[in-house]
Amino acid sequence: MSALYRPFDVVAVAIGEGGDSKRRPALVVSTPEFERSTGLVWVAMITVSDKDHRFGDIAVADQTAAGLPAPSTIRASKLATLSVSKIKRRLGALGEADRAGARIALRAAAGFF
Repeated sequence: MSALYRPFDVVAVAIGEGGDSKRRPALVVSTPEFERSTGLVWVAMITVSDKDHRFGDIAVADQTAAGLPAPSTIRASKLATLSVSKIKRRLGALGEADRAGARIALRAAAGFF
């Protein structure tokens, strides 16, 4: 089985079940090897930028590369493990500057990278 997603891909994920399911953007933080071995991905949730700043939040500077329609924030303190089937599509990927910021935020919040 070939992995579909790589670290720093921005994806649309289904959160919830059935009719209550909503699509939300998320940042893939797990490796292709993890996905191939388990059928799972680790993601950091992405939210619309607002005044509710939390520890580990980092603004996305290049929305276009990330495929995000509005100013957004990676919420490194809000990680989830999802089945690959919960990913609906790839939206884009973080640019180099945003990758550096995400690494710092994830390292501070959870010890990644």
